[in-house]
Amino acid sequence: MNAGKSIKVALAKRSMNQKQLAQKMGVSTAYICRLAAQEHIGMGTVVTLASQFGMKVSDFLALGEDE
Repeated sequence: MNAGKSIKVALAKRSMNQKQLAQKMGVSTAYICRLAAQEHIGMGTVVTLASQFGMKVSDFLALGEDE
């Protein structure tokens, strides 16, 4: 699982950028940038991100799996 990759893929699938996600979540763009650069992030953050993308946690995490 690569959480940063999950974020990047989910953003691309939703035609969103990091700034738009940050605004939607009420956090800074720098925070989203840091998350997208990490391989592992806390489960609470994963749940929040999946929710923001309208996805199940398992589906969100699957986006970051190596093929």
